[in-house]
Amino acid sequence: FGGNLSFPAVEVPSADVNTLDDYEEGTWPPVLSFATPGDLSVTYATQVGRYTKVGRLVTLTFAIVTATFTHTTAAGQCQISGVPFTANNATAWMGAIRWGGITKANYTDVYARVADVLVTIGASGSAQAQSLVTAADMPTGGTVVLIGTAQFEV
Repeated sequence: FGGNLSFPAVEVPSADVNTLDDYEEGTWPPVLSFATPGDLSVTYATQVGRYTKVGRLVTLTFAIVTATFTHTTAAGQCQISGVPFTANNATAWMGAIRWGGITKANYTDVYARVADVLVTIGASGSAQAQSLVTAADMPTGGTVVLIGTAQFEV
């Protein structure tokens, strides 16, 4: 046996749902943007993304720290592109995030949500409805820190 479990370089799908037929690890380039990027300018101090795919379950990790972050015409939801797989959107897939550079009054929790091939950033707080983090919540000229993980099915 040798203690190793090997998978072929190219997935060989099985019709049996109880057969683990895919395992993959890799990197991905997390890119910070907005639904309407406008004049967004980002220079990264840290920009790292990794993933592990086991069967249909993907675990993403990402670390974005900006050295410079400026915008005046950017608008809409904050999003991270570069996700290497398309999420099954039948359910909302969320993950934990460490954050900085977001000023959203009365919101104390920020989370990552994977939909399609994007990670969007949401927020919640006591007696507050969940809300997306938008360009208006991220002051220009500051440092943005988004370090997190999220899981989803493909």
